Amino acid sequence: MTSAQVGQAQVSRRYLAPSHGHGETAQVNALDVLTEILGGGTTSRLYRSLVVTQKVAVSAGSWYGGDDIGPSTFGFYASPAQGQTVEDVEAAIDAEINALLETGVTAPELAAAIKRLTRSAIFARDSVTAPARIIGAALSAGQSIAEIESWPERIAAVTSEDVIKAARATFKIDQSVTSTLLPKVAK
Repeated sequence: MTSAQVGQAQVSRRYLAPSHGHGETAQVNALDVLTEILGGGTTSRLYRSLVVTQKVAVSAGSWYGGDDIGPSTFGFYASPAQGQTVEDVEAAIDAEINALLETGVTAPELAAAIKRLTRSAIFARDSVTAPARIIGAALSAGQSIAEIESWPERIAAVTSEDVIKAARATFKIDQSVTSTLLPKVAK
């Protein structure tokens, strides 16, 4: 798609993924950890590779939300750097996915991701609105209060093997959709 309101091109890909209410529900926690490793900010694999090292993108990341009643999505996004194309960015994302599927995740990556996620759960309790939002979303997806409160322990129990198993089950190109949003060139 193109739009005159868009100033920066963007590529996005979404893979079908399990949720707490659909599919391989045992993979939800591993996918939470995986999205932190791949796209959780400036220390993530995607950001460091695409933005810092290759300089093919100005932003890159991933997201996943397992709180859906039906199927969920695991998504990637990136915006090309000046002189780069969405195809360049898409190829770089594919290379990172393939590298992950071939080599898995390292013990330090896993430990750091789990630490960041559990810290975020602790800090969320300091917010006035976050606990209500988190509990409301989880309850509406069929989770119990006990499941919500045990999330940090379940995240801490995720192994590297869990992460790669979930990645291999999720990252199937025939179960994905890729979109591009481009600036509309004035005529």
